[in-house]
Amino acid sequence: METTSELSAPALSGVIPSGDIGFIGRDLDREQRGTVLDELYFEGDRRRPYLYRYTALMLFSAGIAALGLMNDSAAVVIGAMLVAPLMTPIMAFASALIQAWSRRVLESFLIVVSGAFLGISVGWVTSLIIPRIGPDTPLPEQVLARTSPNLADLGIALLAGAAGAYVTVRTEAGSALPGVGIAVALVPPLATVGITLGAERGELAFGALLLFVTNFAAITLAAGLTFAFAGFTPPRERLRQRAFGLVATTLLVLAVAVPLGFNSYYKIERSQAEVVVVRAVNDWDPALTVQKVTLDPKSDPTTVVVVVSGATMEENPAGLAAEIASATDEAIELQLIFEPVTKITANP
Repeated sequence: METTSELSAPALSGVIPSGDIGFIGRDLDREQRGTVLDELYFEGDRRRPYLYRYTALMLFSAGIAALGLMNDSAAVVIGAMLVAPLMTPIMAFASALIQAWSRRVLESFLIVVSGAFLGISVGWVTSLIIPRIGPDTPLPEQVLARTSPNLADLGIALLAGAAGAYVTVRTEAGSALPGVGIAVALVPPLATVGITLGAERGELAFGALLLFVTNFAAITLAAGLTFAFAGFTPPRERLRQRAFGLVATTLLVLAVAVPLGFNSYYKIERSQAEVVVVRAVNDWDPALTVQKVTLDPKSDPTTVVVVVSGATMEENPAGLAAEIASATDEAIELQLIFEPVTKITANP
């Protein structure tokens, strides 16, 4: 027999008391609660059609994301974010967690995991069908952008999770939902995992998977807390179970924050090194314009790729390499790419 804590949406809406405790000054009434629960949980006769729709949208969004990533198209990747159906089961997972509904927690989690598996599989298959990248080929910027998450990504996911839960509870703010989907990328990191696995780039695949886990954990934590404070109040029972769920999610967020912190440190360090390289190029030959600087601090020695443009390059590149090594105080391997620019003035 089903307990009060895990009743169906319409039944539950009739047993939860209403009160003015939401952070905007009012709680949801019974009808509103029932509406929200109907949007999050698809049970009974609604289960199978929902799962069919979910699977189809996951395949569509992952395919769009994979092709957009392979073509290095940010606009296409954004389109995939709008099609992705993952936010609903994650919101359902967070809602079930804050209300200590163990069955719905498990069901929602399995839906998220199955969607993640589909997203990774589509990315992997796409990398095999369109073999544009491999172990030794350069990766598109859109792929690389999702392989090294940092603390900023964690902050974005926390805010997006809170916004997603708020929009779910306060339907009058529903126009903001597409922005939430764009702000936090759920499907593109999964497609990136598949693409990088297909390219035999395991380290990058781990970074993309870390981004997805970060998004999932942070959204769950922020959404759960927002559900509690935005008027979607759970029954005044099973407080220990609800606390356990939030504590477990908090610990997961803290766990992923550690590698994100290291990535943030390396990113700041790399940005500072790039500034040093640009200054060294300007001191070495002021006539040249720096177009791009790329550093790989994980290589030994550190690989520095500098793309410069100008009319001519008259100075000896060895002098630039020496200046960069002195400025960074480490051994480097310089790859200098010169792009000649011809300026012609014509009079009528």
